[in-house]
Amino acid sequence: MTQKRILIAEDEKPMANALSMKLGSAGFTTQVVYDGEAAVAAAQASSFDLIILDLVMPKKDGFFVLAELKRLNIATPVIVSSNLSQEEDIQRSKQLGARDYFIKSDTTLAQIVAKVTRLVT
Repeated sequence: MTQKRILIAEDEKPMANALSMKLGSAGFTTQVVYDGEAAVAAAQASSFDLIILDLVMPKKDGFFVLAELKRLNIATPVIVSSNLSQEEDIQRSKQLGARDYFIKSDTTLAQIVAKVTRLVT
């Protein structure tokens, strides 16, 4: 069985690195990008089983990335990881195609790994 590939788009490097290490130890292969432009470029350049997407990032935000993935017909499932906890942000993310949404400050890395595992296996 091939390893599932996860793209992590997160501008907070400690968070990105922690997620990458945790997912790596759970058996996933990860690639980390730190802004929305790089996220779209990576999603176009390579295929992933899942994208973990922050909403507030430099260059292009997560909403732009979701809209761009849709426009480019890239059907990779996306989980939004954000500290934006407004219902409008959650709804907008889901309307743009996000499969799931979690608030970083309320979610442990173990819970994130469990969500990822459920979605891609």
